[in-house]
Amino acid sequence: MSGRLRALCLLAVVLGCPPAHAASPELAPYESFAHGAAAERVLAVAREALCVAAGRCDSLRASAPDWPAAPRPLFVTLAHGRSTRACLGRDEPHGSLGDSVRELAREALSGDRRRPPVRAEELDSLRLLIAFAGEARAVSDPYAVNPMREGLRIETERGIVAFLPGEARTVAWALSEARRIGVLGRMSDARFSRFDAVVLSGPAVVAAGHVVNPASPEAQP
Repeated sequence: MSGRLRALCLLAVVLGCPPAHAASPELAPYESFAHGAAAERVLAVAREALCVAAGRCDSLRASAPDWPAAPRPLFVTLAHGRSTRACLGRDEPHGSLGDSVRELAREALSGDRRRPPVRAEELDSLRLLIAFAGEARAVSDPYAVNPMREGLRIETERGIVAFLPGEARTVAWALSEARRIGVLGRMSDARFSRFDAVVLSGPAVVAAGHVVNPASPEAQP
């Protein structure tokens, strides 16, 4: 699957559940990153990419900061209320953080094969979430994972599905979904792992044709 995860990504932020604590040491720089001004710059880049790809903007002006540490698996989700409208992830992002976010944001509009393409007129009603995942830690029993606080990754020869923290209220539901989309067959043929995640959240787009770069003079008070 070339590093792409067909991810089900209804996040804790969308559900209104307590956000998962990112315990993995490799995510510590991302936790700090998520609470600073750089997070809004990343969201602005994704919003702009969505706007341009949907034909509502005609230029790319927003600039993203560098990766705060070694690149992590990356997810871009568009959500409507409590439901995921589109979601894509990549195990091994390539290039800069800005390029990786732009690529996934553009692909999210039509690349989630489980759902119809996102229409341009929908963007104003969708929320944008960007997640960075920690190291996957193998577990022999998926029921050992707390899905409200940890991510659950399921790998088989049929593909990969990753449930981010808070998406699945129970492991049984996650397994059922993995079967429904054709990833999971026999439990004995699957590899399970848990992971932590850091999430950035914001609106999907701003006024059509005008995406403000938080680093630009017009964004300053």
